[in-house]
Amino acid sequence: MGLNPFKDSNLDDLQNNVSGFLRDHFGDLYYRIKESISLCVNKGRERITIMLIPHSEKKIGSFHIRIYTILLLICIIITTITITSVIVINHASTIKGVSKLKMYGKNSKIQIEKYKEEINKLYTQFQRFKPEITYLYSLTHAKDANSLWAKGSGGVVKAVDVAGQGVVPPMEILNVEEMEQELKTINIVLDKIKSFMDRQKKIIENTPSIWPVEGYIIQKYGMGSSPYSTNAHFKKGLEIATFPGSEIMATAPGKVESIRWNSKHGLSISIKHKYGYTTHYSHCQRITVSADQKVSKGDVIGYTGKTGKAKRHLCFYQIKIGTVFVNPLPYLNKLAR
Repeated sequence: MGLNPFKDSNLDDLQNNVSGFLRDHFGDLYYRIKESISLCVNKGRERITIMLIPHSEKKIGSFHIRIYTILLLICIIITTITITSVIVINHASTIKGVSKLKMYGKNSKIQIEKYKEEINKLYTQFQRFKPEITYLYSLTHAKDANSLWAKGSGGVVKAVDVAGQGVVPPMEILNVEEMEQELKTINIVLDKIKSFMDRQKKIIENTPSIWPVEGYIIQKYGMGSSPYSTNAHFKKGLEIATFPGSEIMATAPGKVESIRWNSKHGLSISIKHKYGYTTHYSHCQRITVSADQKVSKGDVIGYTGKTGKAKRHLCFYQIKIGTVFVNPLPYLNKLAR
């Protein structure tokens, strides 16, 4: 029959079996440990006599102290030495850290002074840069160019109240704050200048601005002698002498308005451009474009000759704005060859 662990008799038998097993296997170890502890307790309770023997003939002194007391004193001394060592080491580390902080503080002061010097240099250079921005902005015909750098309330640094007294920030902080506000203004101005330059670029690209042929001017715009008569004559263009068969180029993008022939100017080309410009090229030997053809600036539209009443190979070049002929020379000189 098996044991029922819920019956009292069976529980007693289990306890007895366990106790017997422990006695058989660990009984000797238990007694040895118990004897060792008893021996240590008895030794600790023993007293040691310490005698003090003077060099003179005085009475010898003695006292008794337990071994427990001696061990306690040794533990106290060791603990005191350990704690003191830790405190001394921590104190030395603290002193070393304070020395480093002092050194860092000195270095920080030097760095701060350098930063201040660099900020002041940057501010000085920035002030020199402002007139150039103002000049460029004035080229856009802006009405507010003269008041561009007027300081409003947004550029004023408020004083900091310390202990009830207003304290003005250092000059470097004021300079940085001023430059920050003015950089915002510069960003706006540069956007306007860019827009203006984009518009001007389109105008320049569509303005007659290159030489129609490689050569040199033999007859200027205005009053002058005429090779066709002895009377003074008003020239409405430039006569540019060149080599026979030199390329004639369109001086601006546009559309060929007409190709014609007459006894005076010979074979001629007219090109219509944007912004009311029209250019005329006369005395051509041969033409390489057709009416209503679109051309770009620099495209070859023909070759020079001496057709009409020309006495030599040349190109008679004219610029007309609307219905009025203008002097082509300023266009050639300013946006030159």
